[in-house]
Amino acid sequence: MNKRILILSGPTHEYIDPVRFIGNASSGKMGKALAEEAARRGYEIDFVTGPVAVENLPEIGNVHIHRVVGAEEMLSKAWKLFQSSEAAIFAAAVADYAPAEKLEQKRAKSAEEWVLHLRPTPDIAQTLCVEKKPGQVAIGFALQTEAGQENARRKLAEKKLNGIVLNSPATLGAENGTFSYLAAGAEDFEAWGRIGKAECAKRILDALGTAPKS
Repeated sequence: MNKRILILSGPTHEYIDPVRFIGNASSGKMGKALAEEAARRGYEIDFVTGPVAVENLPEIGNVHIHRVVGAEEMLSKAWKLFQSSEAAIFAAAVADYAPAEKLEQKRAKSAEEWVLHLRPTPDIAQTLCVEKKPGQVAIGFALQTEAGQENARRKLAEKKLNGIVLNSPATLGAENGTFSYLAAGAEDFEAWGRIGKAECAKRILDALGTAPKS
C-alpha cells in the first residue's frame, strides 16, 4: 500500500464582498512541483489547493485534488485528510487575516475612505501539528522579508514542524527561487541556493525521509 501524503498549496481568498477579497500572490507552482514529485515516488497524494490557474494543478496520477477558497475551508478539509496521512507538506500561502464581516452585496465605490476590520485566520499547520501522531512528519514554509532565519526557527518550533523551508517573496509566481532548509533539532540551515521549484521539491521529499520524528 502506498504511503499517503497531504500537500497544501496555493493562496486562500478571504472575501470582503462577493467580488473583492484579501489574498496573496501565491501561484501554486511549488505545490504542483511537490505533488508531481511525490507521485513519481509512489505516494498517494491528497492535494488541497486554494484558487490557482488550472495549469498550476498537478498533472500526474495518484493525486486527489481538493479545491477550497478560504483559510477555514482549507483547515476543515485538511483536518480530515491529515488524520490518515503519514506526512504533510504545508506549502499553501494562507492569508493571515480575513474581514471580520463579509458584505452580502458589492459595496459601491465612493470618494470616502473604507476602513476594514480584520480578524486573524487559523494557523493551519500549527492547528494540525498539535495532533501529530508518532512517526508522522510535517514540513512547512516560511516566506520572509526580514530576519528570515530567526523567524523560520520560531515558526519551526511554534508549529511543531519536523522541518521548514525558508524563501522570499521573489519566489512567488516564479519558476525558481533561493531556498534554505532547517530540520528540527539542527543547528544550521542547509543553503540550497537558487534552484528551480522542481529541484526544490525533490530536496523536500528527500528531507521527509531524514527529518527527525517527533
